Amino acid sequence: MSGRQWVGLAVLAVCVALFVAASARWQHQFDLQIYHGAVRSWAHGGDLYAYRQPKTVRVFGFTYPPFAAIAMLPMTIVAWPVAAVALAITSVSGTLLLLWRRFHRWAPTLAGGILLAAAEPWRDTLSLGQINLVLLTLVGVDLLYLVGRHPGAGILIGVAAGIKLTPAVFIAYLLLARRYRAGFIAAGTALATVGLGWLIAPGASRAYWTSLVWRTGRVGEIFSVPNQSLDGALTRMHAPAAVWPALVVVILAVWAYRVRRAAAADDAWAGLALTGVAVCLISPISWVHHLVWQIPALLVLVDRRADRRHRYWYLLLGAGIYGLMATRVLWLFKDPANPLYLPGANMHVITGLVLLLTVPVKSAPRPTTVLPAPATRPSLAETA
Repeated sequence: MSGRQWVGLAVLAVCVALFVAASARWQHQFDLQIYHGAVRSWAHGGDLYAYRQPKTVRVFGFTYPPFAAIAMLPMTIVAWPVAAVALAITSVSGTLLLLWRRFHRWAPTLAGGILLAAAEPWRDTLSLGQINLVLLTLVGVDLLYLVGRHPGAGILIGVAAGIKLTPAVFIAYLLLARRYRAGFIAAGTALATVGLGWLIAPGASRAYWTSLVWRTGRVGEIFSVPNQSLDGALTRMHAPAAVWPALVVVILAVWAYRVRRAAAADDAWAGLALTGVAVCLISPISWVHHLVWQIPALLVLVDRRADRRHRYWYLLLGAGIYGLMATRVLWLFKDPANPLYLPGANMHVITGLVLLLTVPVKSAPRPTTVLPAPATRPSLAETA
């Protein structure tokens, strides 16, 4: 990179650092403390799902499948600050890996990483000690680096689905994209994680898969403004219960149509972006920090290679959605008495629906037709 680019990156980093210092909330690695405490308690004979984080206003406990606890066992041998540093390094490295895969140049990769630090979903994931960025990295590496190139493609998606259920939608994406081998490997890996959980923690597995998995209220209140899922929006609108599954079917139909088009064009980035958006919409709970799954959609929008004819409109849309994520304007609409409560409290649901419809997909290559060679008259020598 040139000296001018380094200076620009330095100025950008200082501006973002000042912005984050003035506006961000430090979450004190709250979720990571729950992971660390619950897994450590379980490793010493305690009940994984009976653990509760002490000294909190609301009771919080472990909400992931037993395999997630098995995957987190290494953190029990270190203090949680060490685990926090390791998780942060892994999350930042994964983000840069995906940015590099998109741009293939250091300047936009580093600039993208700096700008994402100002976006609330990204910085809250690090501040809470959440695992969203690690899961996004697993899925992104599988789809962008391995599928169609490596016989083990699908394993990382299966592992991500075993740790947290929402990435399982990417297994359906692989099948819709006719990546059957990778899809079956991903599904088999996910089932293997369930089996491993039953083998190592049969009691916790029985509790989770027969009861706890259906109790979304353990995670938090669906109606609260930080829940930016479609279900959360409909609950805030007091819509009838039957509306949510009906709209989920519609969203999945639109998603399936668009990812099939993306697969026909061999556009893995569009498939990743559209599926990440759909995950946020159809999950019963999608906290603001879960919106890191929309980062691939933003990267596609702001990349001028996505659609050269309409790239300025896509850039404007991406910048607008990024601005909503960075400025925390959502929190201005927590009061139902606010006349703009419904559109304001559901803004990320609205932008998710917009992304589902507008993320550009490359045009499918036209089949080439080979014309037959024109017939020629035989020469006099040949007819003689």
